[in-house]
Amino acid sequence: MKILYAAAEIAPFARMTYTADLLRFLPASLQDQGFEIRILLPKYGTINDRRNRLHEVIRLSGIEVEVGEDVESMKIKVASIPNAKLQVYFLDNDKYYKRKAMFENPKTKSFYDDNDERLAFYNKGVLETVISLGWQPDIIHCHDWPAGLIPLLVRTKYKDEEIFKKTQIVYNLHHPENKGILNNARILELLGLPDDVDLDSLTEDGVVNMLKIGLKYSDHVVTGNHLTDQFDEIFEEFNINPTKIQGSPEDVSKKFAQYYRDITGEK
Repeated sequence: MKILYAAAEIAPFARMTYTADLLRFLPASLQDQGFEIRILLPKYGTINDRRNRLHEVIRLSGIEVEVGEDVESMKIKVASIPNAKLQVYFLDNDKYYKRKAMFENPKTKSFYDDNDERLAFYNKGVLETVISLGWQPDIIHCHDWPAGLIPLLVRTKYKDEEIFKKTQIVYNLHHPENKGILNNARILELLGLPDDVDLDSLTEDGVVNMLKIGLKYSDHVVTGNHLTDQFDEIFEEFNINPTKIQGSPEDVSKKFAQYYRDITGEK
């Protein structure tokens, strides 16, 4: 079974929350159980190529991503998680990710003004990379608000791509704080969504909530250890009864292995 992990953090390369620590362990342990895993995250300027032994995947060079009216190219780099056989793919673009930080300015603790462009680039870049790889995922497993636009893109802009025809989307909420709330709808315009997508239905008073969009377009919703009732009102709004997959890392790994088999019908 092929599973794509889309996350903005994974230890030891990039860390915003404890989600990074779970993703250090979970995909590697699932791969040990026979799952075929790919992980994609931005190549932040804080990630040192030499120290982390990154190298470019030449056959994936020159992938282009449309961000509004601009077309940005990116390199794909890869590195192995220390003491694991699992490789991580990095989306490398100097315009959006060269800076020595993730999404918050370390001096002001505020979000960067161009995070809408950076997030649009990442969410589209993940899917463009998968298409270029020619690797058909059975499941796309999206983590927290930074990957909240991927379900929307798969079900609208990329709905005719054969590679995603049988893909199921799992949206996994780990952290109780939702920072994916943008005060205007520009990010939706940057995605280049089809004309039949009603952008007004994706906003509330002009505000875009990436987490809500992720929930709306996903096939399955999972909550992790650190969530109790923080998003219950949103779950009720969308008539979602999330699956709780919680416990020690080893327990979570075993539970996800069975969960993936259950939702795909594979033994």
